[in-house]
Amino acid sequence: MKKWIPILCATLLSSLPSAAQLVSHADSVAQRLAAAGFANVRAAETPEFTVYTVENDYYKIPAEGFVRAVQIIEGAGLDGTRPVKLIGTNSKIPELTITYDPQIGVWRATKRLDASWDAVRNKERLNDSFLKTNLILYPSLSLTNLVIDQVYQSLWEIKPTLEVPLWKGARFTYQLIIPIYTDFIDASYKKIHPGFITLSQRFRDPWHLNILGKVTVGNMSNRRYGAMLEAAWWFPNERFWLDANAGVVSPAMFNGFQWRYALEPMFIFGLAGNYYNPSLQTQFILRAQRFLYGDYALKYEMIRHFRHCSVGFYAEWGVEIYDRIYYTPKLNGGFRFQIALPPFRMKRHGYIPKITTSGQMGMNYNANNEQRFYQELRTEADDNIMSRNYLNPYYINMELSR
Repeated sequence: MKKWIPILCATLLSSLPSAAQLVSHADSVAQRLAAAGFANVRAAETPEFTVYTVENDYYKIPAEGFVRAVQIIEGAGLDGTRPVKLIGTNSKIPELTITYDPQIGVWRATKRLDASWDAVRNKERLNDSFLKTNLILYPSLSLTNLVIDQVYQSLWEIKPTLEVPLWKGARFTYQLIIPIYTDFIDASYKKIHPGFITLSQRFRDPWHLNILGKVTVGNMSNRRYGAMLEAAWWFPNERFWLDANAGVVSPAMFNGFQWRYALEPMFIFGLAGNYYNPSLQTQFILRAQRFLYGDYALKYEMIRHFRHCSVGFYAEWGVEIYDRIYYTPKLNGGFRFQIALPPFRMKRHGYIPKITTSGQMGMNYNANNEQRFYQELRTEADDNIMSRNYLNPYYINMELSR
């Protein structure tokens, strides 16, 4: 009898599943996504669907990252009986859902969330982004035409920017501006000085109303400090959406590392209607806005989005209101562009800060050389016409279909 005991034990042990067998298909795919450089990866399986969450960290252009995530999921094998959902997050806030429908065999992106987010939101995250810092180098060129005996004055700068992810939705930004060359008269531009110093909190409404936004406090662009609220809402037809901003800011500037500020609060706001033409990859915007010096204007923009750059034209018509006096209406226009600089992929090594170049180097041409009218505010270093389109579902669908 004793000789049969080892044989029985071996038979029972061989019938038990191994540790590898205990890992579900979804968990296995999640591990592959994390190994490929995606952050905040989660997975869940239900009888109705399989769902994953990813956040781009390895890919500079998020759409390219989503294409790679889809390839990994497909390579692991798709279930032909139920949908597969991929939720893209930004600072751990869900921004869009990319769904594979086995009935039609294609992936489609939408800004909307459904029950899949509720199923996966409390799952353990792989490759958590908390405190995984980026050091981003922004080259900058500014031109002005303010003196008679010189066509343009120029300002060449490099702007190392530290971005630190904190708790869910939160990010701290610190920028240092290093002048390379300038013939600007203002001596403050010739000194190394801080730029953006901000704390931002992103959010999404908990009722699935498709409202996303951000609150930012700190020292922002155009020599202003204060607090700003930005939000956007997408219509059921997601070619259309509204975006709005409102905040209170006051003048401030750094002369070297000496911060000079004034207590002159100005309430600014803007409301815009947006339309996106997928066949042309072009965005049309009509905006009503109050700018930094109290002037009001209507602004029209047309922006063509490519994979690694965005190019836009704009026209503005407005007036300044001061002591109930209406100044002569002013008309202005110009163009702007943003370009992503290589490398377009860079893998992170643990908590070592990742040093890379800007994803959106740009320039703005102001036809009337306005120094006071139509002055806008940016709340973070990567806030521009290109980055605002990164998570546009129609833009991502175009990349998925290539």
